[in-house]
Amino acid sequence: MRKEYIYILILILSIGIVGWEIVALINTRYQPEETIQKSSSIENVYENKQTVTTASENKKVSPNMKFALKKCYDECNHFEYEEAQLPVELVNLTQAEVEDYYKDWEVAEFTDKQLTLTKEINGYCDQHFLIKLDQDHVNVYQFGRLGELNPYQKTDIARDYLPQEDIENLEEGITVYGQGKLSAVLEDYE
Repeated sequence: MRKEYIYILILILSIGIVGWEIVALINTRYQPEETIQKSSSIENVYENKQTVTTASENKKVSPNMKFALKKCYDECNHFEYEEAQLPVELVNLTQAEVEDYYKDWEVAEFTDKQLTLTKEINGYCDQHFLIKLDQDHVNVYQFGRLGELNPYQKTDIARDYLPQEDIENLEEGITVYGQGKLSAVLEDYE
């Protein structure tokens, strides 16, 4: 009699397991399609370890950004580019807020890694020089922003030791651009 009870118990458990599997199969077969798609896309994110990014409309200045100033001179078409320390007051500002803060400057570059401001300046940059013979010595003048000549350097190059052709050129004046070119021309006359 005991064997009969065991067989009946195994038969009931088998019927229960088969019934449970049939119910589960029916539920997944008649599940709404949206639910299946949502669950499969969520599974894909976890299986593929994808990173979901969100868009931010208002990009802001990060304290890790590089900061630069670019000055463009309209008379000579040269520019000066200077990397500088990012001012603390710019951190967490949007591009529009940076433009409001620096009204005379324009934002030329605003990326996750770089903030560059540019400004157009009327006049010449400070790298324009005139080498001229005055009385007995050769002197150097620097062009000011508006083209005026400002004394820059007095040299020991004397008129007495220069050939006539050099004297004529230096009396008219020789215009050079850049410190390197200035040094090279002066060395030629020494």
